[in-house]
Amino acid sequence: MKPDQLQQPSTERTAYTGPAVAASLSVLLAFFTLMVSHHISRLSPGLDNMVHSFGYWIPGSQGSGPDGSIGSYTGKETLALFVWFVSWLLFHVLWRKQNLSLSAWTKVFIAALGLITLGFFHPLSDPIVLFIAALF
Repeated sequence: MKPDQLQQPSTERTAYTGPAVAASLSVLLAFFTLMVSHHISRLSPGLDNMVHSFGYWIPGSQGSGPDGSIGSYTGKETLALFVWFVSWLLFHVLWRKQNLSLSAWTKVFIAALGLITLGFFHPLSDPIVLFIAALF
């Protein structure tokens, strides 16, 4: 073989799709956590205080100034951020060298995003939340 016919090692890097799926799935899980914590905090003042306790560290969570207090919203956001970060880290480590179907994942992502968004509309979600709460 002539020297110009020798195969050169490939310097191309493979772009895996796993990290993209991991990042978008973690956002869905955080959004779902925000929805669930919102409905939990509406069930009783005790549960509202429990959710609020996760966010006491955020300035304004207990304020009484001209803008008032943002209350349990701080706990809801803290829980969502925690779920987002932990799930993103876990899924990224697990799937960083995986090739997952982006076309299939996109359909699942859009459907899940739509369902979670509908979960924030109280006329749709309140009967389900109250039914589940009655089981406990």
